[in-house]
Amino acid sequence: MRLRETVPADLDILLSWVPSEADMVLWSGRTFTWPLDRGQLESYLQNKQRRYWTGLDPESGNPVGHASLLVDADAAMMRLGCVLLDPAARGRGLGRELISAAVRTGFETTELPAMKLGVYSHNVSARRVYEDLGFRETGRVRSTEMDGHPWHAMEMERPRPH
Repeated sequence: MRLRETVPADLDILLSWVPSEADMVLWSGRTFTWPLDRGQLESYLQNKQRRYWTGLDPESGNPVGHASLLVDADAAMMRLGCVLLDPAARGRGLGRELISAAVRTGFETTELPAMKLGVYSHNVSARRVYEDLGFRETGRVRSTEMDGHPWHAMEMERPRPH
């Protein structure tokens, strides 16, 4: 999968991939408030420490995913986040390709020793992909409530490849 910089024209596409509050929280934690709107996404794109990528379908070239990477050189830390896949593209391995490309690009474009992320414990398919790519649980967990149920977010980390 090829990544390109996310541009404002991508935002309406991203909005179409997030039809409910639960989908929004699964994608971004509590970064945004429901209902999600274009203005929130425009503000999200303004963080100078964050890199924003749109993943393009290898066959059609159309946007099928989004991911961002927070790079904090002062803290010697980078954090993968806001990984989102077009619901219509799921089940084809494109999520794995998107995450793999984002992880590879993050390590290629920084000198930082490790990459972190957060994932909800019930998101088993995402956790499996992260584990396959070398991420391991750090033991840190925080929770939020969604529709009256606790959602537990676990921290994962992987070192720079040798």
